[in-house]
Amino acid sequence: MRQWWHEFGKRGMVVALASGLAACTAAKPVATANQQALYQETAVPTVGATATPTPPPPSAAGAAVPTTADGKPVAVSTRAVGTIDKPKPGQVIGPLITHLGAARADGTGVPAVMEGGLPTFTTSAGSGFILVIEAKAGVGGHEVGRRVYAHLKDDPTVRPDLEILVNRDLGDGSPAVCDRMKPNIGGIPGNAKTDWSETQSVSDRINDLTCRFESFNESESSCTQTASGDFSFLAKDTTQQFCMIVARAWAFPEGDTIVSVRVRDMKGNPGPVKQMRVRRIAAPVKTPPPTAKPTPAKPKSLPTRGM
Repeated sequence: MRQWWHEFGKRGMVVALASGLAACTAAKPVATANQQALYQETAVPTVGATATPTPPPPSAAGAAVPTTADGKPVAVSTRAVGTIDKPKPGQVIGPLITHLGAARADGTGVPAVMEGGLPTFTTSAGSGFILVIEAKAGVGGHEVGRRVYAHLKDDPTVRPDLEILVNRDLGDGSPAVCDRMKPNIGGIPGNAKTDWSETQSVSDRINDLTCRFESFNESESSCTQTASGDFSFLAKDTTQQFCMIVARAWAFPEGDTIVSVRVRDMKGNPGPVKQMRVRRIAAPVKTPPPTAKPTPAKPKSLPTRGM
């Protein structure tokens, strides 16, 4: 209603101004009120006045520029412009992963420990934290894809833009695809080898894991935050973020689990694979303290009568 009222008022003023102008300049024909109401969106200049440019919008006329907490201007996100549509044999042109790691439940990033060339994150519960994946356009220059679920039970070529495989079962390893809601909530089966072949089994496993993620394409509305509490991507050059809260139903098992990730662009081109390690340490077994045994009382001597 407000939009309609605003438009109606604007056009009414245009009609009134056009009518007054026609009365003052009868020597020069003007359009009818109906024509001006239909085709004219800007005010009619005064006769004999020099035309002036339309005032710039508020954002360009001295309006406050949004800044970050430290006073720096917020970068305006831009879409990538593709330069290569089809890769050459052996060429990888898809998105580059800018960050692969974990964050606490409040969204603050957890620093990784490099071990054997892989970033390693240690957890005692196997759940209750966030898996974070960030990416940017790769060599092909195409925008990072955003789909976290694309599945057909009879077509293994249909896949999401985020592709993840784990080498061990998460939770109970249920083979059902995307069983993330009650009452049939279940885990995720693992792949012993990192195999991206277009088979139904691999596509099912990928979708079963990635459907539990959410995607974010604006740093100010991401799932992660800085130490000062501002929402922000964890890597500066990130253009797309994916986050999953690791629930108890699909918790990581004890020991080491390798997580392999790659991301596709809007043209379906996959990028290079990146890996991380999640290590769940065994919880210490609590043994009850030994129960104190009561000390047996010494036998009391019986009193005797004097003779």
